[in-house]
Amino acid sequence: MTYTDTNEPSERLGAKLKIISNSFRRIADESTHELGITGMQSFLLGYLLRNEADPPCQRDIETRFNIKHPTATGLLQRLGDKGFVEFKPDRYDGRLKRIVITKAGKAAAELTKSRLDRMETRLAAGFTREELLTLNALLDRVVANARAYDGSRRQEGEQ
Repeated sequence: MTYTDTNEPSERLGAKLKIISNSFRRIADESTHELGITGMQSFLLGYLLRNEADPPCQRDIETRFNIKHPTATGLLQRLGDKGFVEFKPDRYDGRLKRIVITKAGKAAAELTKSRLDRMETRLAAGFTREELLTLNALLDRVVANARAYDGSRRQEGEQ
C-alpha cells in the first residue's frame, strides 16, 4: 500500500506542498517587486551573501536550489544585468566562474531578508518551537526523498 492509497487527493503531500510553494512564491515576488527582482532571485542573493567569503560557482547554485542548468543561467544572467552579481574566474580552475555578490546585490539581499524573515514568522505562527523543529526535520526528509527520486529518474533515463 502506498501513501496515496490511504489519502484523498486533497490530503496528498504533493498537493499541499504545491499550495505552500505557490503561496510562498507569490508572497516573495510581491515583497521584492519594487527592486525589479523575483522571490527566487532574492533567495539566490541571500545565499550569495551568506557565502560571500567563499563564492559559489553555478553548479553549487544548481545543487543548492535543485534547479537545472538553463534555469540557473537565466537567473544569474538577469542578476548580472542588474548589477547584483559579477562573475570572477576561480583562482584554481580557470574554467569555473565564481558568482560574487556586488554592493548593490548586498543592499537588495539585506532589504529582502527582513521582508522574507517577516513572511517566515507569519508562516510559523501558532507553532511551538518543538513543532517547528519537527516540521523542519520532516521537510528535510521530504526534500531528500524528492532529490533521490529526481536522481533515480535521471539515471533510469540514461540507461
